[in-house]
Amino acid sequence: MTTDSAKKACIFCDGELKNSARVKRIASNCDLLISTDAGARHLAALGFQPGIIIGSMDSIGTDIWNDDNSIVRIPCSLYKDKSDVELAVEYALEQGCQEILLIAAVGDRLDHALGNVALVASNPGRIAILDGVSTLVAVDKSEKCILHGQVGTPVSLIPYGSGPFTVKAKGLKYSLGDESLHSATHGLGNELSLTEACVCVLNGILLVHIENEDISFEAQQESHEANKR
Repeated sequence: MTTDSAKKACIFCDGELKNSARVKRIASNCDLLISTDAGARHLAALGFQPGIIIGSMDSIGTDIWNDDNSIVRIPCSLYKDKSDVELAVEYALEQGCQEILLIAAVGDRLDHALGNVALVASNPGRIAILDGVSTLVAVDKSEKCILHGQVGTPVSLIPYGSGPFTVKAKGLKYSLGDESLHSATHGLGNELSLTEACVCVLNGILLVHIENEDISFEAQQESHEANKR
């Protein structure tokens, strides 16, 4: 998403986690490991210890780190106006993180999943959802989204909000040259035709979804200035 030198945070949520080995590799390179209370189960399963636990603490279950005073615990009211994940995102941003990965942010609660997608859309280039085999990022007119993967890797481009959405995409089976996405599903079902693709949007917010275990996650999104060639 950003440069290798950017400060990165992994926020573990309570959704579904796939390909735990890949998630473990990614999390091991993060500067800050944050758990929403119920997300602690994923960290424990991967053999990690969170630096921070944020949430209402109503669903954490047995806290295996209960006696560890090195962990920062930030309890929140059950009657708060923001989700545990949004509070964790705000904390990571306050700590200077330029890249935030929401791990296991999609599960059996559609409302929470949509809320997490909204967090991605509200922070283009800074927040991504990762479940281990697929990644969702947002891009706006200030950035280029660079995708790496094997030829044939599924990619979908989804407009977020009301249009118009003018998109330029190279390196995909169905390329776009300053074209509008005429419907919400116009950009579904594309794929990489090269091992590197570039997606730009001239207006609006575009969600970019890619499925590939071998994707270079840190390189997905780079700044507009860095990509001027």
